[in-house]
Amino acid sequence: MRRILLCIMVLMLVWVPAAAQDFEVDPNANITWPPPIYLLSGQFDIRGSANLSNMTSYFIEFRPMNADFTPNETASWVPATLPRTVRVEDDVLGTWNTTVVPDGVYEVRMTIGVSNGSPVYVVVGPVRVENNPPPFAITPTPASLPTSAPTSPPVSIPTLVPTPTQVDLSPRAEIVVGANVRQGDSTFYPVVAGLVAGEEVAIVGISNTGSGWYQIEMANGRRGWIAPSVARTSGNLSNLPRVSPPPPPPPTATPTPVTQANIVITSVSLSVDPPRCDETFTVTARVQNTGTGPASSSGSVQVQDVYSGNGSVTATTQGSFPALNAGQFFDVVMRLTVDVYYQEAHRLTVVADSGAQILETNEGDNTFVRDYTLRRGNC
Repeated sequence: MRRILLCIMVLMLVWVPAAAQDFEVDPNANITWPPPIYLLSGQFDIRGSANLSNMTSYFIEFRPMNADFTPNETASWVPATLPRTVRVEDDVLGTWNTTVVPDGVYEVRMTIGVSNGSPVYVVVGPVRVENNPPPFAITPTPASLPTSAPTSPPVSIPTLVPTPTQVDLSPRAEIVVGANVRQGDSTFYPVVAGLVAGEEVAIVGISNTGSGWYQIEMANGRRGWIAPSVARTSGNLSNLPRVSPPPPPPPTATPTPVTQANIVITSVSLSVDPPRCDETFTVTARVQNTGTGPASSSGSVQVQDVYSGNGSVTATTQGSFPALNAGQFFDVVMRLTVDVYYQEAHRLTVVADSGAQILETNEGDNTFVRDYTLRRGNC
């Protein structure tokens, strides 16, 4: 028996160092926070490095895992942040708003696009999202124990007047789809920041040019402008000040025309229109290259169904399309099933090349939005 135990211990000593040498972390492409088996909630900063020499952009996405903590290969990856082109070294890669996803076990992936090569993937998991802990996991506040006090003369108790509850009527905007914050009230102005679906910002003014764009103030105190089509407003907007946007940027010299691609979604059709609850239907997105030259590579299409009542994501799917020549189009057919919130308003958001892998003349026209009411079906 002692000889058997000694053999097992020797095997363990030989195996552990060998296994440790198989895992190497790329200092220029990694996620250092959160570590695996970590609990996440609220607005969670994801830290690490995206600093490859040939990097074009990166973004963070997530998908649910199986009950046994193995990767769910049939689940779609859902974007958690907008693509960024700025290199990051041991700092915040992006912020994941975990309040808009169900509690559960997920894996997190960073996709780094590189020039003249395949994307680089960095995956961390499992991590657990828990914004609504079960009752038995909440530690109750201990009740105060009565203490003996010396007898004193009765004291008159003043009548308490209840204070009315203050209702916050300050103007606010909740972002319903990933949006750019710009320096002025049109797409001619440069982008100064990005917002993801579910973020909430204060509205401090409205453009006096009649464009309808709102001037907002972000959590870091910085101000910018957003289009009314990307936000759901609340509060009292009647007394918003009319703000003059900054002068438009001067026109730039017309460069020598360069043959480039421009990927757009020209139409979206549904096999069952409107869709029915708990019945699978197909989403057909027509992707077309409206540019003057061929696309640099193939690309992907992501579909996200959002319940308009609270902004929660109810279903996702994705497909792919080949490299398209100028003027060429391709129909991407994807299957989707929505099984909650029937007889309610939903929004389908279809995004082509969400990872910005294809060089384009315009990266801002890759999104198609379709609103519909989900019928009862099998629910």
